[in-house]
Amino acid sequence: MGRTVPSYRMLLEGIIGELSDFRRALRGEDRIAFDTLMNKARVHASSCTVVPTLDPMHAIFLSILVEQEKEINSLKVAK
Repeated sequence: MGRTVPSYRMLLEGIIGELSDFRRALRGEDRIAFDTLMNKARVHASSCTVVPTLDPMHAIFLSILVEQEKEINSLKVAK
């Protein structure tokens, strides 16, 4: 039998799992911020799936940046 390639969602959850020691070392407020960032990465998992050549960490960073840019833009409009 051939090996199956893990989906991006599986890779993402694996990376988040690998970062669990780092997460546990964070203070409460920082841990909440970390969880928020990881949720931002999860929002764009479908988009990241269609670019299999993109390094998973790069995809995570780009997903987080897109969500943060949207937040910044919404704050600018709210002024």
